[in-house]
Amino acid sequence: MLLPLRGYIDLTLDGQAATVSYGDCVVILSGCYHEFRAREDFRFLVIDVNELPSPLLELEHPILALDEATHQYLSFIEKQLEQDISGELEENMLSLLFELLARQCSSSKMDMRIKNSIQYLHQDIAKSHSIEELAKVACLSATQFKHLFNKEVQLSPLKYLTKLRMEKARTLLINTDMPIGRIAEEVGFSNPSSFTRSFSGHFGLPPKAYRVHE
Repeated sequence: MLLPLRGYIDLTLDGQAATVSYGDCVVILSGCYHEFRAREDFRFLVIDVNELPSPLLELEHPILALDEATHQYLSFIEKQLEQDISGELEENMLSLLFELLARQCSSSKMDMRIKNSIQYLHQDIAKSHSIEELAKVACLSATQFKHLFNKEVQLSPLKYLTKLRMEKARTLLINTDMPIGRIAEEVGFSNPSSFTRSFSGHFGLPPKAYRVHE
């Protein structure tokens, strides 16, 4: 598995040419003929394992565009690998990465109308999205949309949005020195106190304590 971290790389997989960059994941199965040529200032992560999660083995296309949560987690992995880390931590990071990738692959099988609404949410998680707005994107009534979204995602639309916001906030807390008030704004909270309550409810610690703990 190849994960670009910086720059571009020209790939050939079983005779098919492609160019990939940061934000892509290339799944190269055993026996697949491949070659690549890196462009200047290119960095990448290669994960060579004997077994991959089944959703990754069932991909129709070997190049997967990472969703926001996985994209941000990859940034975290890159920073951790710059340090001297234990084998146990490396194994745990890899396990979580596979879990995120498998979850993303599974979501690709969901109803296209719900998938479209999720992609719309990912475009701007700081925006105040309404059920009516999301239902319109999905070409459904508000009632139909809420029912189908819950069925496909196992969360309500607004709870899913909150989850996205908290995952991004967590990444910013761990990987940046950004002030907590600014992080709150980045994930759609105009009131820092409201952000702190939501973050504490999601992770069990307020943002400041979570940053120190991590």
